[in-house]
Amino acid sequence: MSAMLRRLLVNHLHPGLIELDERQSHHARDVLRLEAGEDVELFDDAGQTAPGRIVSIMPRVAVDAGTMQTRAVDTLRIVIASAIPKSSRADWMVEKLSELGVARFIPLLTSRGVVQAEGQNKRQRWQRLAEESAKQCRRAGVMQIDEPRDLSHVLATHTVAGWFCSTATGAIPAKQAAESIRPDCRELLLLIGPEGGWTEPEEQLLRQRGLTPVSLGTTILRVETAAMAAAAVAGMLVPANRPRG
Repeated sequence: MSAMLRRLLVNHLHPGLIELDERQSHHARDVLRLEAGEDVELFDDAGQTAPGRIVSIMPRVAVDAGTMQTRAVDTLRIVIASAIPKSSRADWMVEKLSELGVARFIPLLTSRGVVQAEGQNKRQRWQRLAEESAKQCRRAGVMQIDEPRDLSHVLATHTVAGWFCSTATGAIPAKQAAESIRPDCRELLLLIGPEGGWTEPEEQLLRQRGLTPVSLGTTILRVETAAMAAAAVAGMLVPANRPRG
């Protein structure tokens, strides 16, 4: 059985010669220790892939890309808007959401949130984690990382179907929520509150905007656990009843 090719992320995938940017060149040359003449798999944010061969490694890595292919992408894009857990738990959450195939992650600012996720450096770090995760798990494309947004902004700019995780009476099981998703739905927004829970005004706003309160079980989950459980459940349950494009 042949060894699996290393994956390299490129900004704009096209047939022919492509020069990697400085950060990706460093990763290929100094971390993976790839050399000229080695075969690789190239991919980009849009989910396209192509076989490639390294032509040179200095000053930046250059690759010769072959015929492009478009990787199969789920017909339903999953967007997670979540409160941010503390310290390294946030990094771990971003990595695992990427592995689960989430298309977009929105750091969510809430009344009871203890981590504000401010600063360009944190967003850039999470984007790097998403890129490295995409290489490792061989997903199509790279999970997009948004700027931190408050709840009202997220709800005002997203008109797609949505769930919000809730422990309140009346929240329905995720399987029941999945069965109600329309076949023509192309994007599902999943909102995860902080460990202190949604405030009453926040929960009222979520319900007023037509989002479905969904229960993930009888226990109280940490933020990162709830985010991953919601992503996994939506990824497994919703496509099962949907035609593929």
